[in-house]
Amino acid sequence: MRFLIAVLMSCFLQSVLPAQVFMRPFENAAGMAMGGATLALPVLSAGITNEGQLGLGERLGFYGGSALPYGLEGWQSVHIQGIAGVGKFGGAGLTIDHSGTDLYREQRFRLAYGRRLAETFYLGGSADVLRASAQEYGSITMATFGLSILARVLPKVWIGARVQNPLQQKIGEDLVPTVLKIGAVWKASELFLLSFETEKDLEQKAMIKAGLEYQPVSLLVIRAGMRSNEITRMAFGAGIRLKNKLAIDLASEWHPILGITPAAMISWRM
Repeated sequence: MRFLIAVLMSCFLQSVLPAQVFMRPFENAAGMAMGGATLALPVLSAGITNEGQLGLGERLGFYGGSALPYGLEGWQSVHIQGIAGVGKFGGAGLTIDHSGTDLYREQRFRLAYGRRLAETFYLGGSADVLRASAQEYGSITMATFGLSILARVLPKVWIGARVQNPLQQKIGEDLVPTVLKIGAVWKASELFLLSFETEKDLEQKAMIKAGLEYQPVSLLVIRAGMRSNEITRMAFGAGIRLKNKLAIDLASEWHPILGITPAAMISWRM
């Protein structure tokens, strides 16, 4: 099993990140179910995906989730996030991501702040500490940052933009991805929204993402999404909203070569 995991991770890294270290992190279940198209969401149901969202007025929240990449038990992926309001118009958040096996691991620690600058405009930024470790080669750590904006341009339309690692910093001799994202959300009502996003890694082809969220009843949310560059991945998921402000979200993403990645998340917001 360890050999199989090592082979699949090697193939995955070579296919999606040539000359780069950090893999694409696996989103929490809510974000995965929407194909990762969550940059312009005007709510924090999928956690912090744009630091500007921290200015939306959420006072306190916690998200904890895990994914099982491609059904491989030896590959662990964990996502933990906490948010807290700061003053009347701002908020702060802490994100911890872990992904890897016994042979190779990655961790990301992100401290974020976002603020409402005008009635329909939000700005945010984050500082990251990245750590990569390989069983036979030791570990290495570096720091970088990201910037993002969120704006409501029409009564039902939101747009967002984000750049990560704009100075193209490296971890050791290897590149850390520099990524630009631009997205839009059409929130047709409190029950239904569509989201679209383009993601461009400087070392990769652009990725197109799309997702939808539908809430047929107050206790249930249904999501679906896709993302595509050289390979198209499809996703689907659902969330249960409990009366004590807890939510449970489940999702699965299908990769045509590597298989299915299931994910689960529990969150609490007020």
